[in-house]
Amino acid sequence: MLGNEPITETLLLVNGQDFVHQIVVPEGNFIPVGTTCTLVIYDPAGTILATWTATVTTAWVEWLIHSEMSDTITIPAHFRIYVHFADGKDYCWYRGQVARQD
Repeated sequence: MLGNEPITETLLLVNGQDFVHQIVVPEGNFIPVGTTCTLVIYDPAGTILATWTATVTTAWVEWLIHSEMSDTITIPAHFRIYVHFADGKDYCWYRGQVARQD
């Protein structure tokens, strides 16, 4: 297959609970300085419901989204995590469905 194949996962949101998630880069790898990362949530028609910017270091990417924001996401929804490198390259790193537990 040619091209980038994003990792497929499910993003789990729990009412009243902050969304806290960290992706750690495997040992021996690093995230280049100047890289940014966003998690974008879409409704079934492709309309953006939310864009959450991550904190990025050379070793990990992390989100802390308070429940006041994450509780507004309606289901069904899907998400994508985009990595934006300082050299101008953009990749879809993760993709998948949003699930909710009450």
